[in-house]
This record gives sequence, C-alpha cells and structure tokens, in this order.
Amino acid sequence: MKTVLRMLPIVASRRGLFIETVLWSVVTQATLLAIALGLAVVVGRVVADEPVASFIFPVLIGLGVIAALTAWRESWVSHDLAYRIIGDLRSRVFDALRHALPMRSRRRRTGDLATTVMGDIETLEWLYAHTAAQTLSALLILSASVTVSSTISPLLLWVWPPLLVVGVVVPLITARRARRDSDAMAAGAATLRADLLDSVRGLRELLGADAFEVQADRLAADTRALARLQVREAARVGAERSVADATLAFATLGAILVVILDSSAIAPAEIPLAVTVAVAGLAPASQIADLLRSAGTLRAAAERISGVLEEPPAVADRAARSSTLPESGLVFDRVSFSYDERRRVLDEMSLHVRRGETVALTGPSGAGKSTAVRLAQRLWDPDTGSIRIDGVDLRDLPDDALRSRIAVVPQSSPVLRGTIRSNILLGDPEATDGMIDTAARAAGLLHPETLLPLGLDTPVGEHGSGLSGGQRARVAIARALLRDPRVLVLDEATASLDPEADAAIMEILNRVDDRAVLLVSHRPATIRAADRVVSHGEELPARAVGAAMPRP
Repeated sequence: MKTVLRMLPIVASRRGLFIETVLWSVVTQATLLAIALGLAVVVGRVVADEPVASFIFPVLIGLGVIAALTAWRESWVSHDLAYRIIGDLRSRVFDALRHALPMRSRRRRTGDLATTVMGDIETLEWLYAHTAAQTLSALLILSASVTVSSTISPLLLWVWPPLLVVGVVVPLITARRARRDSDAMAAGAATLRADLLDSVRGLRELLGADAFEVQADRLAADTRALARLQVREAARVGAERSVADATLAFATLGAILVVILDSSAIAPAEIPLAVTVAVAGLAPASQIADLLRSAGTLRAAAERISGVLEEPPAVADRAARSSTLPESGLVFDRVSFSYDERRRVLDEMSLHVRRGETVALTGPSGAGKSTAVRLAQRLWDPDTGSIRIDGVDLRDLPDDALRSRIAVVPQSSPVLRGTIRSNILLGDPEATDGMIDTAARAAGLLHPETLLPLGLDTPVGEHGSGLSGGQRARVAIARALLRDPRVLVLDEATASLDPEADAAIMEILNRVDDRAVLLVSHRPATIRAADRVVSHGEELPARAVGAAMPRP
C-alpha cells in the first residue's frame, strides 16, 4: 500500500474536511453503539425483572435523534470531501498529461489513459473520502467494544476477537490473487475501452471497408474475456464475504455459549449486553475487512494514477532568463531534432519568419514540416539549436506566455459540441462579442456563402458534426485569430477549403502587418500567396512555385 500512502498529500490538502468526516463518523458510530448497548441493558433488566430507570427512554430517543443528525452531517461532509478530492485528482492527472504528452514514443493507449482518468480516480476517491475515515472510527468503536466485553466477562475476549482476526486475515491470505485479478481486469478494461474508442472514431472507415463485423467480433471477444475475469473476482469476493458473515454468526453463538458456561459470573441483566457487544464489535471489523478485501484494486488504481502523475514532462522547465535578441517574429536557429538515434528529422534548420510577412514551408512527406510546427508549439524541445519568438527563447517563456504569443491551426482542429460562437470562444474565454465577431469575419464565417443558418449561434454536434470540412477549418482559424497571437502557424489548415475560400482567407491574413505567419501547405495556389517559400532550408521564389511542387 506504499503507492496508496504516497498519494495521501491529496487528502492532506483537505485535512479540515477529512478530520470533520472522521469526527462525525466517530460520533455516529459511538451513538449507534450506545443505543444498541442501552437497549440491551433495558432488555436485560426487563428479563431479570429489575426496574428500568425512567430517564433511559428519553436518553435513547435523544441518542436516536443525534445519530440521525450526525449520520446526515457525516454523509454531507464526506461527499463534499469526495467531490473535492475527485476534482484535485483530475486536475493533477490532466495537468501531468498536458506536460507529458505528446511523448516522442507514446507507450500507453488512449483507452488506458481514459481508464486512469475515470475509473481509477473514482476508486481512490472511495478510499480516501469514505473508507479511510470510516476505518479510523471503526477502530475506536472496536476498542470500546473490547473494553465493555472485558468488564462483563473476560471469557468474551476469547470468543469474538479471535473470530475478528479470522475475518481480517482471510483477505490478507487472498491478497496476492486479488492483486493479480485486479491487474488482469484493469488491463482487460483498458483494452476494451481502447478498442471501443478506436471503433467509434473509425466507424466510417470500418463500414466502408466492410470490416465492421470483424471489429464487432473482436469487441465481443474482449467483452467475454473481461466478463470471465469479473465473474472470478465476484466469486472470490463472495467467498470472503460469506466467511465474514459466518464469522459474525459464530461470534453471536460464541457469546451465547460464554453466557451459558459463565452464567454464575454474569448477572442475568448483563446477558443481552454480552451478546450485543460481541455482535457490535464485529460490525466495525467488517469495515476493516472490506478495506483489506479491496486492497489489490486500490493498489493497482493508485499505481496507474501515480504513473501518470510521475510521468516526466515532454519539455523541462528551466530558470527564467531575461536575455532578448533584437529580432521580431519566429526564428529557428540551427535546430536539429530526432525521434530516435537512427535519423534526424531536422538537421540544423534555420528559418526566420518576420512580423508582417507570410512564409510557406514546403517539402515532401517526412521532411519534418509537422515536426517543426510541434517544436514551435514547444511540445518538444530541439536536440540542438534554439527557437525564438521576438528574440526570446521558447524555453525561457512561461507556458501561458508562450500560448498567448503563438497560435497553431492544424489540418484537423477539434470542434466541440455547442455552437460556432462557443467553439471560437475557446481561443479566449474572456473575449467580448465584438472581438468574436471580428475574428469570425476575418475567417470568413460571417460571409453568406458559408451557409450557417444561425450565424455564430449555429449548433454544432459532437466532433464538429453538422459542419463541412471548410466550415470547421474557418472555426479553427477564427479561434486562433481571437487570441491575436504574434505568430500564427497554419499547418495545412486551409486544405479543406475550396480554392476561392482559401484565397480569401490568405488575402485577409496577408493584410495583417504585425503578425508573423508560417504556412505549411502543399497547395501551389496557397503557397504562391506567401511572401517567401522555404523548402529543405532553402528559399524558393514564391511566384515560381507551380507544377514543380513536390507532391505529398
């Protein structure tokens, strides 16, 4: 459980709520125990034909009210703590993923990451927000039960505490198998989730290739394999719980046997109390056993989340520097980069895109154009050389400052469910309506030929459904322009536009005289609109680009 314990600082940040949860849980459990013991005393006195104090009934009623109120408050606080911990965990995981991805060699599938972010976070929330506090209170109640048992008859301690040990030891004995089953189920669930995501994303291609039935059979096989693991896990848990139930029954019978054997030492009025305290003592023990029973699942979940949180960042932060060179725009200064040791994708690439000009970057597939774009975004750092914006090395810029200075529009920009306006607003959530309209007009979204019936309030489905490729491209460009970046990178962003729309957008972009525009494209007409053309580090005459253009 070391991995689980390493994540306790997440709870420590909410220590006030956690302590309050423990306190309310202790009060609730203690009150319920007091009610059970009080009723046992009443029954014992009635059976022994002894008088019952008149105040005991109002006290029991008052305890019942207190138990109800404290249980409600404990539930409220524990759920408040639970949702806050969920938020903290999700924020930390997404922040770690943001800094770690994309890695040069991604080792984990999307489905595995989705399992970590969703299922594992929910699992640890249950541990820290509910189980940990209840276990602490259970230990206190257990101590009280042992104390009461010892005052009634020492023989009781030879009955239910050993049975308690049995209930606790069984999950420890099966812990190794539980861990193996938990790892197998997690791997099976990750595989199934990843295959489902791949199938949904590639549904059109699967149908077009008449391969849907094959993929469906594969998903069915994954589902059956996971179901077998879940059945085996359910059988194990059921067997352990049956042992726990049998332990509780034997504890009750043992307490009755002690009463029979030690009847001379136990007052008749204390007989119901002796049985009750044995049963009450095992109730909190069952909570501890439940925690141990789930130890394998909790440990596996904690290790997967810990693996994400400890993922090294794709680019390392370094101490801020104040050095600035007297240059404007985007500069690649002898940049080299490789994904592995076998081949360099970029070899001492030098390029200067000044503010107020558009430079087209061309070349065949594999020439490193997309890699250069990713380096400009600082998704990776170059192996050698430097990349600067307005004379400042990207490695010297805080993340938020970098994102405000450069905007990249890829060929397939994500368009989310909502409206055209809400998607543009992702570029700057604090933008005014006037700023949104200006960016939309610059991207040609307000032109009648875009065929948006409700203008910027036109609804958009999931993954941009309902919009054409050209409309999605315009939304992405408007989103980038809303940020008013100093450097704008278009990575085949106009590939989905018709030639007239492409020419219109390029004309609009060229009117801006204070922005550096790096254009990655294979379309000769688009490239001819640039001020300069660079291919393989060599500058070509833009107007001469034509039939000799390398094909993708």
